[in-house]
Formats: sequence, structure tokens, C-alpha cells
Amino acid sequence: MNRVGNQNPTFRHVSKYNRTEGEYASELSAHYALTPHPWQKLVLDDWLAVDDSGKLIHSFCILEVPRQNGKTGVSDPRETWGLVKRAEQILHTAQEFQTAKKAFDRLRKKFGTRKNDPYAEYPELNALVDHYTVSAGQMVLDLTNGGHIEFRTRGNNSDMGRGGTFDLVVIDEAQAYTEEQDASLSPLNSAAPSGSPQTILMGTPPSGQAGKGVVFTRAIEGIKENPNKGDCLHLWHSEEVGDVLNRDRWYQANPSLGFQLLEEALEKDATKMAPDVFAREHLGFLAKKHELINYALDSKKWAACISDDLKPEGKTAYGVKFSADGSLVSLSGAVIDSTGMIRISLIDQKPTGQGMQWLANWLNDRYKKASCVVIDGRNGVDVLIDKISDTWKAKGSVIKPGMKDVVAAVGMLTDAVNEKQLTWYSKQELLNDSAITSTKRPIGGGWGFGGENSTPIEACSLALWGAKVSKRDPNKQMRIG
Repeated sequence: MNRVGNQNPTFRHVSKYNRTEGEYASELSAHYALTPHPWQKLVLDDWLAVDDSGKLIHSFCILEVPRQNGKTGVSDPRETWGLVKRAEQILHTAQEFQTAKKAFDRLRKKFGTRKNDPYAEYPELNALVDHYTVSAGQMVLDLTNGGHIEFRTRGNNSDMGRGGTFDLVVIDEAQAYTEEQDASLSPLNSAAPSGSPQTILMGTPPSGQAGKGVVFTRAIEGIKENPNKGDCLHLWHSEEVGDVLNRDRWYQANPSLGFQLLEEALEKDATKMAPDVFAREHLGFLAKKHELINYALDSKKWAACISDDLKPEGKTAYGVKFSADGSLVSLSGAVIDSTGMIRISLIDQKPTGQGMQWLANWLNDRYKKASCVVIDGRNGVDVLIDKISDTWKAKGSVIKPGMKDVVAAVGMLTDAVNEKQLTWYSKQELLNDSAITSTKRPIGGGWGFGGENSTPIEACSLALWGAKVSKRDPNKQMRIG
């Protein structure tokens, strides 16, 4: 028999129970072409544990398992059972639209695409369909027995759940679940129609750099340290980064390794990913809650700097930042007007795989409009400088900042935000996301911007620094773009 991953959680907390509907949910799922693995059956048993009156014992459940192990192999059987046998009112939310749609499409494939679907693979399930509601932002299935499920995307929306009442709330991609979303969604099943509420958070270990894993991590730590009545926790995780090439650790942390998850896939990632990234993505390494809260900018002060006024005129500079892995490049601009007020803007962000000629052409076209361009990053800097050097000939017009310059640039932007001496356009969502999720990265005795999406705000800080320190001002009537 082929080797398979550890079927028992590395950490499990459940209340004692004598009865469960989990075994029936597993059998029902297997009948409809989704047979749970042993570890998924175990989780289903715990989630669907009931007391003598048939009420669910566990009202708050968390499943954390590394990527590609099949969380859906637990949530789909749970939701199908809840619809067919418990007639529950269910809300399934995901951070990304494609994740929510995939879950909805999977359920719809079982129940048929519409009421009285002559092509339904399982006519007995299709016979339960009352109607579907599918439109922009809505993916809903209602059954004749009163069961109801809707799929929604959270995105950056903090009010997406207000007004609804549900029995079961499933928070998929919980590693991206925010405080604001939790405040909106947590009360939704406090008056569960069935009288048996359950909330399920399921996800992978938060990155710690995206700034969105605090709720998930805090909940996990809370159950591990001081569980409440009704709490249920399943973790497949490692306590340390350790030796990422140790295959025994792969099988310990990945219950579906040897099933749909291939050892070859982990081999590839183990050689290409940084050890801490591999440990997080494939070994379930969880950062501590306090390690997730180290934002570079105050989000409220940043939001207070929004202004949609016309572009200001003044001294202009551009900033170019290549991502640490060299895969992305961000181009930003800064203008300082005669009063000292600053406007920053993200002009573009593109994969470096598209080449750099577009960027060189863009900069060369604006040589006579800007005081300088500041270019930073491990990869691509010299290539870009070579492409623009024939045009950008003035002394000091092209700057490669040192470590102290980068620290100074971040300090300038941070001070400008805190003192409200800076503005940015409200519709620049990529820049906004970069600003509010970037973390502090220690460098050169100070700190710079870090995180998975830091290059837009880093480019802005470089542009601002360039506009401040450059002595070149070819045209005092200048604009970004």
C-alpha cells in the first residue's frame, strides 16, 4: 500500500460525545461521488456530534490544514448533510469570488443545474430543488424541505453579512478573515432558526505579511490555551520551520499526501520556496498572533489622506520598485506642490515577465517633466537603468538608493501620512491594499516596508524621497502621468 499522510490531527480539541451524524454524512457524500478520506471522516464526526436532543455539540469549529489537502472534502459533505437532512439555513463565504463559485458549482453539479433538470446526474437530489437564484453577487440554492444555502464573496467588504439569519456559517479561506468581517458575520447565527448554531472557520496558516490572519490565529490560540464550551479544533501543523526537506514531516502535516496530494509537488516547492514559506504553506507552521500585527502604517490615518481633487502641480519624481523575487515591478509618482503638500499615485504594476521596454519607454517620454527617477530592488534595476540612461542624462536624474536612503524614504512617507501632509486617490485599490497590509521590515538599523504586496507603497516612498532630495527641477509646472 502506498504511504499516506497522518490521518490524525497534530492537535485536536473536542467535547466528549456519544452520538454523531458524521458517519451518515460521509456515507451520503460517498454515494454522490465524494468519498471522504479517514481524516475528513474524523472531522465530520466531530463537527456533527449531537446530544440526545439532536442539537450540535460543537458551535464553533476550526480546521487548519496545509494547502491542497482538501478542506472542501469536509465542508461539502457537511453542507450537503445540513441541507438534505437538517434543512439548515447555510451561509458559505470565501475571500475570493472563484473560491465561492467553485464551491457553489460543485454543489450545483450534484443537485442539478435547475429545478426539474432532465439531465441531473442524481434525480433524487434534483427532486429536492425548489429554485436557484443566480445573479451578480448571488449564488443561492433553496430546497423544498426548507434547506437554504448561499455563497458570498467577502473581498474587502465588511458589511456583506448584515441582515441575514443562518444556522451554519462557513468561513472559507479564514486565513484572510478580517476583524471587520468577523464583526459583521459572527452574529448571523446567534438566533439560528434550528436552535443549533454552528460556525466553521477553515483555512491554511496565515502568511503574517498580509495582515489578515489575526482573527484566525487568535481563535486557534484561544482554543489551545483556554477552550470554551462548544469549541472544536483540528490542526495539522508544525511547531517550527525546522528541516523542510524531511519527508517524514511532510507526511505528518499533510493528511492527504499519498491521496490527491503528490509528493512530487512538495519536492518542487521544497527546493524553490524559502524555508519559512514552505513551512507555512506545506507544514502548517503557524506564526503567533503578535507576529501578525506589525503594520507599517496606521490604517485610519492613511484613510484620512484620501482626496479626489485634481492632480496637483509641482515638483515631480518617479519611483520604481522591483519585488524581492523579481516577479513584479511597481511604478509610482509623487508631486510636491508650492505649499509642500504631497500627492502620491500608483501609476502601474506589471509582471517583469512582460519585459521592461514598456517601463523604459514610459519613463523616457517623461524625462523633461520629472526631477528624477529612483529605482530599487534586487533584480531588474541595472537592466532598466541601461534602457533609460541615454535619455536620462542629467546628473542625479537616475538614483539607486542605498539602505539608509530606503529607510529615510519610508520615514518621510510615514511622517507625511501621520501629519496628513499627503493625499492619494480613493480609487487606487491596489495602492490602498499595499499601504494597509504592508508590515515593518527591519533594515539598516531602521525599517522598511515588507509583505507580499509592499511594492506599490514602496515605490511611492521612493518617489516622494526623490522629489524631496533631488536638486533638479526642470519644469515647475509638472504632473504625475
